[in-house]
Amino acid sequence: MSDETVVVTARSEARIALVAFSSLGDGLIYLMMAENLRLNGYNVTYFGNIAYQIRHWLPQLNILPYPAPEHFDEAFSGYDLVIMSPPQFLRNRMDAQTTDELRKKWVLICQKTPKGWRHDHTERIRNTRDASTFTALRDLLDCSGSIRFRDFETESVVDITLHYLREKMHLRHVTQNVTVTPPAGLQHRQHRQRIVVSPDSAWPVKKNWPPQSFMRLCHALKDRGYDPKIVVAPANHDYWAKLPGNIFETPVFPGIDALAAYLYESGAVIANDSGNGHLASFLKVPVVTLYRKRNPHFHWRPAWGPAAVVCPRLTLPWFGEPIWKPFLGTRAILAALSKVL
Repeated sequence: MSDETVVVTARSEARIALVAFSSLGDGLIYLMMAENLRLNGYNVTYFGNIAYQIRHWLPQLNILPYPAPEHFDEAFSGYDLVIMSPPQFLRNRMDAQTTDELRKKWVLICQKTPKGWRHDHTERIRNTRDASTFTALRDLLDCSGSIRFRDFETESVVDITLHYLREKMHLRHVTQNVTVTPPAGLQHRQHRQRIVVSPDSAWPVKKNWPPQSFMRLCHALKDRGYDPKIVVAPANHDYWAKLPGNIFETPVFPGIDALAAYLYESGAVIANDSGNGHLASFLKVPVVTLYRKRNPHFHWRPAWGPAAVVCPRLTLPWFGEPIWKPFLGTRAILAALSKVL
């Protein structure tokens, strides 16, 4: 038996837990990480509440929800290695002492981390696991810390993560493509004229184009023969459904699974810098992202499928919060939509 065969066999037997951060965009990045670990022979279980809602879209992956906070530690006791981007409820209690404890038992990672998260787990695993398990996991034991581990320029978060997988996890073969198996009956982009307009995000004042600007955009889309639909978070649905000038259907979805199905069959998505844009891109639906800074190559842009970023023509400094919203126009967004379509 060759050395490579021994390693592949050992990888299939050593158990890895990959715990994603709580947000939608991050959750999808960690699904890509889990898929790459799987394709390189690792036995990986993914933990995340958002991805758990679309687990049947990804039957090749073992996806579980987060354990209850009070049972978090014990839930991972059966795994040989835990790679974790701590969920928000855990980060809320990560003072210096707790962080030091966590980094010594779990491989802590995130897009950008404090220096205190770094820890080499090589000797710990060498001393606590058998030789076969150590051999299987050796390439992953010093990958803690920032996924954005060096300076990057125009690369997207998808590209940066692929560099991390190759250079820090030492995966031989990496891909941005995650195999998606949609539920029976769904047809990719069958409603080509349906343009999902997603006007909310996690940082509404800072990141969002104004509601009335989105209304004008929807009317412009309608005038050009498109069928715009407004999709927002359930907590914001009532506001948008009753917004003056909103004559457009504003569906509400019970969960990420239903949202994914709707996006999957839509022609394209126009969104603020938000999770909905990342989910659409993950499903290879074209995305136009509205971004508040003059940087069309910002790292966190959607980058799994056809995509364009629309930035303001200029920004004006104003007491720490630059003025940008008046300088981002409907015409530029429509031009970008034509490009991605």
